[in-house]
Amino acid sequence: MNQNHNPINWSDKVKSLDENIRREIGIEGESEAKHILIKVQTKSSEPIEPAFIVGEDDVFLDLFVLSPQGPGITSTTVLKDNIQSIGVIGGVSTEKVDPSEVREAPLLDDVGGLYQ
Repeated sequence: MNQNHNPINWSDKVKSLDENIRREIGIEGESEAKHILIKVQTKSSEPIEPAFIVGEDDVFLDLFVLSPQGPGITSTTVLKDNIQSIGVIGGVSTEKVDPSEVREAPLLDDVGGLYQ
């Protein structure tokens, strides 16, 4: 029997958290983040971070996890019932690109069409 009668829509929750954080630190009027980087804590593992949501349904949360060793993305799926918490790390926007960070921009743009 599924204990999760009303599953959380993590995509909406993360977007709301990001908007609240932006408002509290005074950058709410600036561009909306294209990708919101998150940290996912599950019941049985190390946190999954940094990652961003690429899709979800009532049972699963689909993520792209950025590689800490350099450019690279790993696709992973988490069972929503195993999620203890999700925290917002920050947002990545396509606007206001800092030339020193250009290396990562093409990587994120490649998956931009997948983020709904």
